[in-house]
Amino acid sequence: MSNRRLAGLMRKEFIQFFRDKALVILILYTFIEIAICGWALTLEVKNMPTAVYDGDRSAESRALINAFMRLDSFTLVEQVDNPAQIDDLMDEGRVQFALVIPADFGRDLQRGDPAEVQLLLDGSNSSIAGQALADASGLLQDYSEQVTLVRVERSGQAGHTFLPRVKNLVRIWYMPELKYVHFIMLTMLAISVLLLGVLVPAAGIVREKEAGTFEQLMITPVSGAELITAKILPMILVKMVGLTIGVVMSMWLFGVPLRGSLLLFYAISLLMFLSSSGIGVLMGTIAQNMQQTLLLAFFVLFPLAFLSGTMVPISNMPPFLQWLTYLSPLRYYVEAALGIFLKGVGLEILWPQTLALAIYGMVLLGISALRFRKNLA
Repeated sequence: MSNRRLAGLMRKEFIQFFRDKALVILILYTFIEIAICGWALTLEVKNMPTAVYDGDRSAESRALINAFMRLDSFTLVEQVDNPAQIDDLMDEGRVQFALVIPADFGRDLQRGDPAEVQLLLDGSNSSIAGQALADASGLLQDYSEQVTLVRVERSGQAGHTFLPRVKNLVRIWYMPELKYVHFIMLTMLAISVLLLGVLVPAAGIVREKEAGTFEQLMITPVSGAELITAKILPMILVKMVGLTIGVVMSMWLFGVPLRGSLLLFYAISLLMFLSSSGIGVLMGTIAQNMQQTLLLAFFVLFPLAFLSGTMVPISNMPPFLQWLTYLSPLRYYVEAALGIFLKGVGLEILWPQTLALAIYGMVLLGISALRFRKNLA
């Protein structure tokens, strides 16, 4: 491979690339866009609009309402005088959660009888409703335990000594705050690497075909490997700049921790770019125009993202789909990104993912080079 010839081809690619201002903006914006995803995409329940009916208006009912409002999960937007009003509020979408306290709530608690409350949830979003129900159930359990302790202490007995207790000492590794946004930012960063790695090389080759310059390449004394290298390397350099923007935004705006080696992350990201670029070049040799490229991208990118574990945990998938996840390079890249940023592990742990991406990249680039050479022949 002639270094002079390769340098000339890469120079042409850089010039051609930076002439397309829209493509440059697209690459940089794709990594900036993950900030929007970090703000918007979350499965945590926060500020769920809540209505309350307090039919008791006792100190006990007010204490329960205040306990609910202290949670970040719920925000009181309506306090109704009639439980029937809740139906209209739910239908209009003004509230998604309601707490109904009956008239005898405080009296039942003082007597030591079971006291009931009703929880109403909008189940149109089952995931959010399930988490809200878990938060509310946990709060009611804590409230019930507090009421029991107070009742025992008022009876004059040493409640703390005779009541059996089980202490649940929970320790959460890697992300004790359970900030879902950290997971979102890292997975969106990984998806952006895959997306651009596939689309940009594919679009570059198809653009050559549509402009008629692909035929000119056929008569130049260059090999398929040289053309692929010239097309991929300039794009990788630009995408590394975009990746840096995404990493800085994730750490600065959303507090994503970096507990491992940033250099290792960039090295594995380079392998991911090569793997995804291999897919992109292969698509570019198959597609004849931009429409076909977009259709192929939809056909390829969605399964790769779905099988990576970013949308659905791999353990939740049927066994045959779990085996298929090993065909997605994004699976290995996501595992590496989470391991480096959140767990702080190094190559001694991440070598299987690194090796898989390296093999994936070599195989895809090899197939792409053969396909490209066949097109040039």
